[in-house]
Amino acid sequence: MADEKMRILNMLSEGKISPEEAEKLLNAIDDQAIPAGTGSSFLDSMDNKNLYVQVEPKDGKSSERVSVKVPFALLKAGLNIAGLIPKDAQDKINTSMTDKGINFNLDDISPDNIKEIMTALEEFTVDIDTDDSSIQVYCK
Repeated sequence: MADEKMRILNMLSEGKISPEEAEKLLNAIDDQAIPAGTGSSFLDSMDNKNLYVQVEPKDGKSSERVSVKVPFALLKAGLNIAGLIPKDAQDKINTSMTDKGINFNLDDISPDNIKEIMTALEEFTVDIDTDDSSIQVYCK
């Protein structure tokens, strides 16, 4: 862990990354270093939950079934990784999302709001019922 921090500081001193990028990288390392049960108990409890996507055919119209299970721990890791994206790349992603009409900003993803995102996902459900299939997206 100390080696990773030293590499980040060296990249900063060499001008390879900005102070903001260094801060994000250091915060991401610190977030990964929090032992289970020490101030991160909420997020640790979320690791036992999953996001499910299920598609069930109706009335024998198809034999294709879809069942996807995504652990919250993977989603949480993905949110932490977003902080490692260089600032110039984040700006391009944010601009592209805005151009497509999607109000999304990578700068808004931080360790401080991961709990809020995970709570919202926990309450997230989608039910779609068509003539051919039933689709569910939910967390538990």
